[in-house]
Amino acid sequence: MPLKQPFNQRALSLLLATLLLASCTSTQTDWPTEAAERAFFIRAYSDDERNQQFQSRDEYLGWVRNFYTGTLVYSTGWLDIQSQLLDGANGDEQVELRDQLNELGAVIGAEWAKENELRLINNRMLAVWGSVLQLADLEGKREESIDVIAVDVKGLFQGTVNNQDIVESRYSRLLGLEFFGGF
Repeated sequence: MPLKQPFNQRALSLLLATLLLASCTSTQTDWPTEAAERAFFIRAYSDDERNQQFQSRDEYLGWVRNFYTGTLVYSTGWLDIQSQLLDGANGDEQVELRDQLNELGAVIGAEWAKENELRLINNRMLAVWGSVLQLADLEGKREESIDVIAVDVKGLFQGTVNNQDIVESRYSRLLGLEFFGGF
């Protein structure tokens, strides 16, 4: 005769199963409105036959969505950072800044969402770039920081920048940013 789980364990199991199912919902219905077009990422997925061997299209699109909106582990997504940068900009600057951030976010998100072993952009790099953008915003270097990050992303794809190059000291040197208040 099987033993019954205590109520609290059953409730916890049900809650965890519900959360897991919720994280697997269709990416069609809950695509972030401020994110790049879903079709852009579908093309990116379709163009990468190697990644298709390891990841379904829905998994990939789910990770793209997570890039934009954040996750349970790291709640700040690209849209949060973008919103912060746009809030500090005036009208004309805001339009240009939005275009730059949309383009950069699409390129970064399309790569980061791939299977871990295949992607050139990892979580550590996202954290560094997020810190750079937020600090640059405080120091009035929004556009300059976006340009430097865009050049580095392009360099990653071309092989002229290495994963290990993406560190805060690089951006401190390139942008004159001071991380951790000089500590």
